[in-house]
Amino acid sequence: MSELAWQRTPLLTMAFFFFRQIKQLVTNLSNLLPAFLGIFVAVKNNIWLLYIFIGGYVVFILINAILQQRFYWYAIADDAVHVKTGVLNRQHLTLKYERIQQAEIHQTWYFRPFGLTLLNVDSAGSAGKEVMIPGLSLERAHYLRQQMLETQTQAPQTAGAPTTPAEEPGFRQHFSTAEIIRAGIIDNKLFVLLALLLYPAGQFDVFDNYIEPWLDQHLSWFSQDTAWLLVVLIFVVPILVLFILAIVVSLVLFHDLTVTIEGDRFQARSGAFTIRTLSFRYPKLQAVRIRRNLRARLLNRSVLKVSQLQPRQSAGQPSAQQFMLPVVAPALLATLREYLRLPNATDVHWQRLSTLALLKPSLWVALLTPGALAFAYFALELEQYSFIFAGGLWLVLQVYFTLRWYNYRYTFASTSREQWFAVRRGVIGRSENWYPRHKIQQIDVVQGPWLRMLGFHHLILHTAAGSETIKYLPSEKALELQRDWTHAIASSHRRWM
Repeated sequence: MSELAWQRTPLLTMAFFFFRQIKQLVTNLSNLLPAFLGIFVAVKNNIWLLYIFIGGYVVFILINAILQQRFYWYAIADDAVHVKTGVLNRQHLTLKYERIQQAEIHQTWYFRPFGLTLLNVDSAGSAGKEVMIPGLSLERAHYLRQQMLETQTQAPQTAGAPTTPAEEPGFRQHFSTAEIIRAGIIDNKLFVLLALLLYPAGQFDVFDNYIEPWLDQHLSWFSQDTAWLLVVLIFVVPILVLFILAIVVSLVLFHDLTVTIEGDRFQARSGAFTIRTLSFRYPKLQAVRIRRNLRARLLNRSVLKVSQLQPRQSAGQPSAQQFMLPVVAPALLATLREYLRLPNATDVHWQRLSTLALLKPSLWVALLTPGALAFAYFALELEQYSFIFAGGLWLVLQVYFTLRWYNYRYTFASTSREQWFAVRRGVIGRSENWYPRHKIQQIDVVQGPWLRMLGFHHLILHTAAGSETIKYLPSEKALELQRDWTHAIASSHRRWM
């Protein structure tokens, strides 16, 4: 370790540590919301206490950013990157290149004017460690990323050497502004923010103290005949504004989105202010997820995500980002299926679960219906309509569970270069999860008293990207699948990561 050339990041990286604290606060907002609401309610009549609280927090993260920059050291070796961090609790992390799952280059808006960037590296370790090196030059970051992701053996190179020109990519796709707008429509996360803001708005009597006086002052023409317009102004317009803001956020995040495929390397680059470069190599693929919610189905688009290892994250550490394309047209999806070695979904034999899988949810619905009837009769005082309420609730739930069973399919499919296990599910939306067979880590068969009496097993397949359960398989078939797949996986010598 004493032979390593330890380096300190530029002073400008204090901004990185400052904004990282802000990002963690926003990320954990839903968990901290009860505490924030308690503070807001407590200082409602003493607003100056709120200013002191916010000012104290800003001073804290400023001091923390200065100390983090002063105590951050990194060193680049031929086969590993070393990082020393911490003010009071010192940490020394060594990350071997062979353990790297993903390397991303983030050209944040506050680094771009100075030609600096951030290299973010995710590892395959069980602790889910993550290395972030801020303040690198763009040329240096690209060189290190290429060196980290290179799988074949290379001759030792001098650190800081310029990046050799890359070969012309085999596939390149640029996403138009219209496609990015569709991505904003598909993934409208600001509605979650609206739900979070409803309670604090109610605590501060926003409508009584602000909205109603403004309406009384400016809407002198308001009458009973124009009540519908008031509803539009209060409810429809804010929702429409949030919907448009969500599209604007997508336009900023995925501006100039370009995906390139060169050999077995996939890369996506996007961003208006902060430019992100996500990449992965095909041998490290653990799962492919194709998702279509209701809005995506109406727009005839899909969202594609490629998962690598998903190790357990340590406390307070953000999870690794997936390689994601937020909007994929049918023609592009067909092309990406070929590059990902996925079979066409319409060409494989999808199998349905046994109808016995409906017994358990149907039983629970039948048991809950009398409770719903009693609640409607005594609590809601619906009297003769309580039977209609309970019957309608039973019908809705029964139809939902039946559709969920009907749309759940699984398959064991093969192409000329890959063997897959896949699951398709969804009632309103649709999703497909594809897992390479040779990367399944564990196969369990489960049989409780109920299954034993019926002669069925549950088959549970564990992968690095999650687990999938095939319920109510005939015992003979489940045990045969477990035996055959375990033997095939154990005999495989293909690269796992």
